[in-house]
Amino acid sequence: MYRVFLHTIVAGLAVAAAAPAQTARFGWQQGQVLTYRVEHISLAAEVIGKEKTESKTKLNLTKRWQVLEVDSAGMATLQLSLAALRLETTTPSGGTILFDSADPDKGDAHLREELGRFVGQPLAVLRLDGQGKVVEVKESRHGPASGYENELPFVLVLPDEGPRSGQTWERAYQLTLEPPQGTGDKYDAVQKYVCNEASALEITVALTTEVKTHPESLLDRVPLLQMQPEGEVVFDVRTGRLKSARLRIDKELAGHQGEGSTYRFQSTYTEELISSPASP
Repeated sequence: MYRVFLHTIVAGLAVAAAAPAQTARFGWQQGQVLTYRVEHISLAAEVIGKEKTESKTKLNLTKRWQVLEVDSAGMATLQLSLAALRLETTTPSGGTILFDSADPDKGDAHLREELGRFVGQPLAVLRLDGQGKVVEVKESRHGPASGYENELPFVLVLPDEGPRSGQTWERAYQLTLEPPQGTGDKYDAVQKYVCNEASALEITVALTTEVKTHPESLLDRVPLLQMQPEGEVVFDVRTGRLKSARLRIDKELAGHQGEGSTYRFQSTYTEELISSPASP
């Protein structure tokens, strides 16, 4: 009996090994609402001659994605809105500028006017495929459409097949520097993904970003520093949803304002799924 049992186990393992790996996809469902909590802390430090200036920003968001429609090809139309927004900036002089949608009267009047209108209103309508690629930006009320190529709505794109543990894949794209950071010039970039862990429940993916082409002027390269995140993304395979992302940036540029000058940008970004429909 032991031999029969052992033979059954070995045969089962062989079949499992021969079976194709599960392909991870976003599981868009019409009417679905996905809510994410975001915290983004950034620090910009600049040295020019003997002067050093620093500014720090802490941004907290509650993002709400609603799936308006899913077509027969699996393309989803999603609408983005913000349920909450808090922005706190420490200026180079040491002052603090604050906006908090939970208590807007306590914050800066200018920010209240500028940022208050983005809370509770549709900000964008996008079409995405099952891999997380942006197929079309149908509407963008806050920032240019290119921003959704610079920063993907759900952080990563999934590979054509898999992923399996150890699998690598890439996303080649163009970073666009829109005003006021640039004049619409585009620069080649690539995001590289490595699947560190994979199971039937979730996958953990390491992400890095590299800019392949740069402006000739060092000063014009400064905005590109904040567009090169690296970190870890967790995707729920069972439900087809981004579960969490933890990204960081630490980049420095020397000589952007002449000899001895430096500019350093550091940031941490976390995003976590906090609300979604019941699992299918």
